[in-house]
Amino acid sequence: MALIYVVPAGVLVTMLAVFLANTPIATQDYALDVDAFKDNDDMMLMYRVIITNIGRNDVTNVLVDYGTYKDFIPRLKPGERIILSPSDHASKEQVIVTAEPNIRIVKEYRSIAKMVKVH
Repeated sequence: MALIYVVPAGVLVTMLAVFLANTPIATQDYALDVDAFKDNDDMMLMYRVIITNIGRNDVTNVLVDYGTYKDFIPRLKPGERIILSPSDHASKEQVIVTAEPNIRIVKEYRSIAKMVKVH
């Protein structure tokens, strides 16, 4: 005996809308998103740089300049994300990311909001 499930059309439309709202849609051929942040967890201060290709095409020759040294990423495919940790000797003011073709992004490090512990 087969079971047949009936789902109201409104539920399907809502599910589709939620899915599409949470799915990134590339609007440019070449684009990067850069998130530079610092996290102080009371034990140590950690810095991270997350670089995501949000374009439709590969981005090449990605150079991450911390001021005192650089990281190089040969290629980022669409949707690909790289998480970097700058060295202790890196400048902690800002990071400059350049890539081909014609991408240049300057980001200051932002602080992550602390979670409040509830006892």
